[in-house]
Amino acid sequence: MAGYIKVIAGEMFSGKSTELARLVERALIAGLPVQVLVPAFSHRGSVRDVDGRLAALPGQWSIVPVPDGAAERLDQLVDPGALVLAVDEAQFFDAHLVDYCRRWRAEGRQVLVAGLDMDYREQPFGAMGELMCIANEVVKVHAVCTRCRQADAFISHRLSDESVQVVVGEHNYTALCCDCYQAETARGAKPGRDPSRWDTLEATP
Repeated sequence: MAGYIKVIAGEMFSGKSTELARLVERALIAGLPVQVLVPAFSHRGSVRDVDGRLAALPGQWSIVPVPDGAAERLDQLVDPGALVLAVDEAQFFDAHLVDYCRRWRAEGRQVLVAGLDMDYREQPFGAMGELMCIANEVVKVHAVCTRCRQADAFISHRLSDESVQVVVGEHNYTALCCDCYQAETARGAKPGRDPSRWDTLEATP
């Protein structure tokens, strides 16, 4: 049976992990053994995590936190019997994840990948860009913009002042559509703008 890579991409709060969990549930219903891989440092341990979503599901599945998101550790961590490999928060893995996904597909496995396509600076995040290129299928999911509350979100806008690429924590971000993000950028807004004040600003044209 031919392998397959499906990538689920989008900004924060867009339902990437929800869609990943739905696909894992379908695999379990089909009787396929599943292994879920997550970078250990982003493993929040809350009901928003994939393991929280899957906790009540029957079937043969396990979740494995990968230390430091180091894909080269996967040789020791991946179960040879897992026919479905699901990777959550893929943007936090190093670039070696791409080679592993290719290998797993060549072995005939189903590979499900979920992650942020861009960082807060509108740049491709980690290996997600290359993973989207090699995938058999790419699904883009979107949150609702938290400013205009009408359009699909486009980017995870950072609310904290940190300038490094990786800052873990949902409270540090909000989801903005392209127009609202451009409006914030045109005003010279820096990360840290308080979204509670957006209803007092002029509407985006």
